Amino acid sequence: MSSTENKVSDNPQIPRFRRKTIDGIQVPPTYNECESYGDMSFEFIRTVKPRKFGFSSKGVYLHWNDFYHRFDSDFKGKKVWAWWALKFNRMLEQHASLVSEDSSEMRWSPIALNHYPPMIEKAYRFEHTGLTGDQKKYMLVKSLIMEEAITSAQLEGAATTRAVAKEMLSSGRAPSDDSENMILSNWNLMQFALENLDRELSIELIQEFNHIATEKVCENEHIPGVLRDKKIEVAKNNAEGEVTHTAPDAMVVEKLLEDLCLYANTTHDNMNYIHPVIKAIVIHFMIGYIHPFLDGNGRTARALFYWYAIKHGYENFQYISISALIKKKANDYGRAYIKSETDGLDLTYFLQFNLEIIIDALGDFSAYIQKKIDENRHMVEKLSESPFYEHFQRQHIDIISKALKNPGREFSVKEVEQDNNVSSTAARGYLDKLYKLDLLLKYKSNGNKYTYFAPAKLQEKLFPKIK
Repeated sequence: MSSTENKVSDNPQIPRFRRKTIDGIQVPPTYNECESYGDMSFEFIRTVKPRKFGFSSKGVYLHWNDFYHRFDSDFKGKKVWAWWALKFNRMLEQHASLVSEDSSEMRWSPIALNHYPPMIEKAYRFEHTGLTGDQKKYMLVKSLIMEEAITSAQLEGAATTRAVAKEMLSSGRAPSDDSENMILSNWNLMQFALENLDRELSIELIQEFNHIATEKVCENEHIPGVLRDKKIEVAKNNAEGEVTHTAPDAMVVEKLLEDLCLYANTTHDNMNYIHPVIKAIVIHFMIGYIHPFLDGNGRTARALFYWYAIKHGYENFQYISISALIKKKANDYGRAYIKSETDGLDLTYFLQFNLEIIIDALGDFSAYIQKKIDENRHMVEKLSESPFYEHFQRQHIDIISKALKNPGREFSVKEVEQDNNVSSTAARGYLDKLYKLDLLLKYKSNGNKYTYFAPAKLQEKLFPKIK
């Protein structure tokens, strides 16, 4: 150990000024501060191994805010040196050609993330569930895409419940307030994404996404689809209104978006390989970082994530809701942005957070599919004892299963159409057959449209007592 290091052991590396915090996250010490404590020896730098000191026990990539609370026995009095030694040893790579407002490189640690893509590849096809082609058609339906439309809007403040929102989207009725307008816009946004998979990313396409996201509800003097021409700050929604992000100057927004489009449209393979899901997350990050619009940036960013992932072969992503899990971890979501920005634009923090969210969402969806398979099997076994069973197809069983759970429940043709991936004519046929069997009731609701509902005594009708 050098004499300088011995001296530091007696004089702990305590900053002369209180370090800045953003949303409770301490901003890392600068390299100038590190140098002010003297020179680190090569031997010291070599001891701070990323695999040992760069992660928590759960594999979380450590930011200074978490690092400085740890490893007292290893680096007591030398945390600033240890932090910068860790940064040197992490050997971050530039993330393609992406740069910030002041041309600083966006960086990342591929080594810290290389175990995630195989996990996603294994989970996203749902092959482990053993679904047949017919079951996939039955279970991977439009109504599942509603979850993302709803929770993405709720993440932005929409107050409508999931049940009411699903009823609106299923029935096709007009929104009754701003919250429902936002949810409908998100639904239209997801449909737009699916209909435009053949296009490359362009500023025009990003503007179209934002236009759909905000055309019914927008704030902050925003004009749907129009790039901002003024400064914008992101603040916490609390009494203090703490600023957590100051977006790049409006004058460079178009240039940064051009760079992002080039990144998205470039094939990164061979030695420069970047997994498509990681690129989709980076697009998400960059829209949040650039903040090109006065409103709707979050919804636009999340929709572009889906668009890019589905465009590159991950079509089952349309059935999982990342916003549902982000909503549960909203603080961590915001802090993932902050950690990346405060640590020299190291994207690894934001990438790891979102990769974990995606894997959790795929796991939740696998559990949902298994539950549906088990419920369907149980219902088939139960209905096989009914005298009506010979009249039933899978779609009839699905309707009856829902009706038995909720006596008086209403069914629309559009709901059955979406839930079963069939035409409106076929959906009406399934409902009418159950009506003719006296297992559903129906009434004329609007014009020539009929609404069907489950009778209170459906159980008795299906299983009449044998006299």
